[in-house]
Amino acid sequence: MNKNTLLTFMLLCYLIPILIVSYNYNSNNSVSNIICDETRKHYILFFMFLMGVGTLLYELERNDKYSQIIICLLLIGIYGVVYINEAHITHYFFASVVFIAILFFMIRHCYLTTCNIILMSSLYLEIITLFLIVININDNIFYGEIIYILNFAFYYLYLHFIQ
Repeated sequence: MNKNTLLTFMLLCYLIPILIVSYNYNSNNSVSNIICDETRKHYILFFMFLMGVGTLLYELERNDKYSQIIICLLLIGIYGVVYINEAHITHYFFASVVFIAILFFMIRHCYLTTCNIILMSSLYLEIITLFLIVININDNIFYGEIIYILNFAFYYLYLHFIQ
């Protein structure tokens, strides 16, 4: 399948959860506050599942076993974060899986691209943002999470266009 088509499909599927989070933001302390809500979580899970299928197919086209494993872990983490309410400790386990999988994916591809300066800068931003999220975990981390997610989206898109 064509990687451009798969990327477009992934972006369209991801757009719905982004719109749901944007529409429902009203001084929430975290993205999880919005996505774990019982009235929204099934819609988000559905579109994240579709995006996950597109992402797995995309990674198969990329033909990198390590990326495929990392993306599988990332998707499992995302589904766990959405499905399990943030009041449970398991939610934070899945959130950790998401954050770590994203970092591993970024580190992997910085290595594969021989430390492309844009990808490396994005990786540094991701590390700094994660550090700030962890430090402020009991406060409002909404914007930190948004930066972390958008930076990864930028990284993934940039990686697509340089390969």
